[in-house]
Amino acid sequence: MKLPGGRKTGARGNAGKPPGGKRPARTRGQPADQGPETMEFRREFEANTDKILRGRLLWFIVIWGGINTISSIPGWIAAADVLFGLGIFGEEFAFALNEVLDVGVFAAVQLLWTAVYVAGLIFTLKGRLTRQQAVWVSITLIAADGIVGIALRASGMAFPAGLLAFAFSHLVASLVFPWTAKQAALPAIIVLAANALSKALIESDGTAGEIALLIVISPLIATPGCLIAWYRHSRRLGQHQHLFVRKRYVSLRQELASARSIQESMFPNQRTGRNVNFTYEYEPMRQIGGDYLFASHCPTDDGTDECLSVVLLDVTGHGIPAALTVNRLHGEIELLFADDPFIDPGDVLRRLNRYVYLTLARHSIFVTAICLKADPKHNTLKYASGGHPPAFLRAVDGTVTDLDSTAFVLGACPDAEFDPEQASIPFGPGDSVISYTDGATEARRETGQMLRISGMRRLLATRARVEPGRWPKLLLEAVANHREGLPPEDDTLVVEIYRDLRDTRTEEEREVNSAPGARTGRGAPRADRQPQPS
Repeated sequence: MKLPGGRKTGARGNAGKPPGGKRPARTRGQPADQGPETMEFRREFEANTDKILRGRLLWFIVIWGGINTISSIPGWIAAADVLFGLGIFGEEFAFALNEVLDVGVFAAVQLLWTAVYVAGLIFTLKGRLTRQQAVWVSITLIAADGIVGIALRASGMAFPAGLLAFAFSHLVASLVFPWTAKQAALPAIIVLAANALSKALIESDGTAGEIALLIVISPLIATPGCLIAWYRHSRRLGQHQHLFVRKRYVSLRQELASARSIQESMFPNQRTGRNVNFTYEYEPMRQIGGDYLFASHCPTDDGTDECLSVVLLDVTGHGIPAALTVNRLHGEIELLFADDPFIDPGDVLRRLNRYVYLTLARHSIFVTAICLKADPKHNTLKYASGGHPPAFLRAVDGTVTDLDSTAFVLGACPDAEFDPEQASIPFGPGDSVISYTDGATEARRETGQMLRISGMRRLLATRARVEPGRWPKLLLEAVANHREGLPPEDDTLVVEIYRDLRDTRTEEEREVNSAPGARTGRGAPRADRQPQPS
């Protein structure tokens, strides 16, 4: 729906700010960039990360720890041979081993490494680790691998241990654990710090410049693992986002289907086979929309027939925000007619304007509405229109009369300044009133040409014979043809209120209405059909 002047208004309006320009305060503990959807995504992603980490941590400890334990068995045998003088490999081997390895340091370091892995295994099997604790266990395991290598190198081992062993362990861990780049960098920082201290204070196996150079280039050892962790985390995050969006999309479609079912249940059943009937066709731009129709009937003043009241609304915006507004207006309209089934269109429009002005206009939400009341006993139609596109009275003789707007858009002015200016027009057997929302008149061709009000009037005037109750379907088809296959840009609702052509009045009523000056409702001149103030 467009406001006067052609400005298209969404349900939020003014960037969602309430009067005074202040934004709603955030919920305590909720970061500025995290709405409910973002927080839900983070919770799901963290839960998925936790599940992966826990499962892989256990088998990493078992497999990787087992491989390292098996590879250290020869060293344990050799160390035992030297420490306890078992003579398994002979004195020459023991002497050579003492030259390249401090057996005591080897035993102490290996026992410490084993204790770290056994502790990690116990904590993991108990299943009481939080996600953050599981991350720190994985970091500790890899840091222990690196520190063991540095300690063995510092003890005088002649084979390339230290950082090279850590680089391989860190690379394997980055491929196994769901680390972020930051988490992958933490064990590297710990090990590189230990390496720098060892080089500077313990080993001192070079000039100061050489030692400094080795310390500076040592971070390159951990670069491959950190890059792999960054890539895998980014890829997994993207995949999870895709899955999350797909799941939310499916969930949203299900919710919208339920919402559409609820919204359609608020629309009235079509009425046929009476003196006054109505039919309608509705095409929302999305699954749910901001157009709404309400119908009610009440006895005529003598109780011989039924008056039919119809209210047609069009809310600013589209989709869910507009549908939520419709839901509020539905309750208000039902309350109006429950309190007073005989209420006139002008009073309905006034009460609705007051409601919209006090509750919705502050959010830049406005409503156009047309209220009609057909009285078959007096052959009249009372109506009041608040900024709504003109309805058309198509008489039984084919003449078409515009029922123009009588008041402002609802919510544009306070109750004291709002005058509905209810009007009345003859409405006899065989006559039809067609009303619609602006989704019909604003339908565009590929060239941008709109159907406009004149196009709707032309459609009504050029079709000679149309069965009563068929106009909504025919007009909606004509609107779709005008769009030339393009999707609708707005919700479209077309309603027809029509009188049965058969005269069902009593003989006494016929005599009264056939008196001089009385309107018969059949072929009355167009001048007789001009709206009169009610």
